[in-house]
Amino acid sequence: MFMQRKIDRAMKWSRERRMRQDGRDPEQEALDAEVARHGKGKGQPLPTMEELRAEELKLLQEQPIEKKDVWAMILSGLMTIFPICLVIVGVLCLLTWLFFFR
Repeated sequence: MFMQRKIDRAMKWSRERRMRQDGRDPEQEALDAEVARHGKGKGQPLPTMEELRAEELKLLQEQPIEKKDVWAMILSGLMTIFPICLVIVGVLCLLTWLFFFR
């Protein structure tokens, strides 16, 4: 959706303002939500890095990369880097021409 980040940021600001008016701490609520998301009860320690990595690996295995995704990632990387490299090579060629062949 167009401008989704701005909409999300405005909704977050509104939610935090409403929490502060109710006397709740938005940062503590976010921490509680993070703990609840990982299935730990209130008062339990936060998950360790190994647990988080295991959960992330499990999610990656559930959603494997499709056949054409690798080529699409390579192509998008080249489309980002190639024009910049072309400009740099063009500037170098122009400078070489100006210094040596003019």
